[in-house]
Amino acid sequence: MALWTDVITPAELTGYARASLADYEARRGTLARWLPNRDVLDIVVRFVAGSAGLVEAARFRAYDAEPEVGRRPSGKRVTLELPALGQDIPVSEYEQLRLRGNVDEGQALATIQNTTDIVVRAVADAIERLRGIVLATGKATIDQDNFKSDDDFGRSASHQLTAANLWTTSSVSRLDYLQMITDVYRDTNGEDPGAIVMPTRVLRAFGAGSETQTQLVNGGARNATLTQLQDTVAGAGLPPIVPFDRRVSVNGASVKVLPDDRLLLLPAPVETDDWQGTDLGATFWGRTLTSTDPDWAIEDAEQPGIVAGVYRNPKPPMGIEVISDAIALPVLANANRSLSAKVL
Repeated sequence: MALWTDVITPAELTGYARASLADYEARRGTLARWLPNRDVLDIVVRFVAGSAGLVEAARFRAYDAEPEVGRRPSGKRVTLELPALGQDIPVSEYEQLRLRGNVDEGQALATIQNTTDIVVRAVADAIERLRGIVLATGKATIDQDNFKSDDDFGRSASHQLTAANLWTTSSVSRLDYLQMITDVYRDTNGEDPGAIVMPTRVLRAFGAGSETQTQLVNGGARNATLTQLQDTVAGAGLPPIVPFDRRVSVNGASVKVLPDDRLLLLPAPVETDDWQGTDLGATFWGRTLTSTDPDWAIEDAEQPGIVAGVYRNPKPPMGIEVISDAIALPVLANANRSLSAKVL
């Protein structure tokens, strides 16, 4: 099949695809608030993975004495290859005939853009699901029949926990457990977490605890609302709760991005995507071979990130295919800036 540019060029469609990706993630909610998107002009990333946010304190000195030589925070130099992904969706011969016979070129462009939305969302959902796996497990695990990888970012066992008393009965203290794991996070990093990320099932279990329920005059109890829980955690000196329930489709089944049996302690979320990552990590987007093809005419500075184009078969049935192509991986640079706790 040959690249087809009669309706829209690859450079123009790539710009549309990236705007579509940003809009989709803004509407759906994304863990990129903690692992922001970052472009790299390669298919590998290199970084120093550290285990703590603390640095060695300086030593006092006498006047006229030279400062003592310090040392950089310890860390391990890591090199990771970024995997490729994408999707190809055809516009059928029948659809093309209908467009030709009944509508103008503007409708043909709209059809291509609508198809581009689909292939972009497919990539976005795959990366979002992998962000969830990374934050829940400390590993970037891809287990498909055609591709497998397992990058372990070295999260400490003390940050990958299961509560000794699960939140299955109202008598179990939720606040005591949250305060305990917050202490673990603070001891490791020298600062408090900035957010408690909870799926709805965990949030409801939190609100069903006897210490947060509202006792009714008839002897019953009503579970706490989100507003009441936010007031409770704030009063206990804990970070705010961030509900998260995004789902994606995998092999036709609805799959939760985050397991609904655990909560996460994370740094404060990044509210705007600055493309620089955080101390926790980033989602790296590499440069595809497709983007470097002269026929795509994508400028060098715009080559990293998702790209999209249209191909057409010159032979009957002259099928058109809208293709997205990307190279990307969510990475934990400092895995212990996150804590995953199973509570259900």
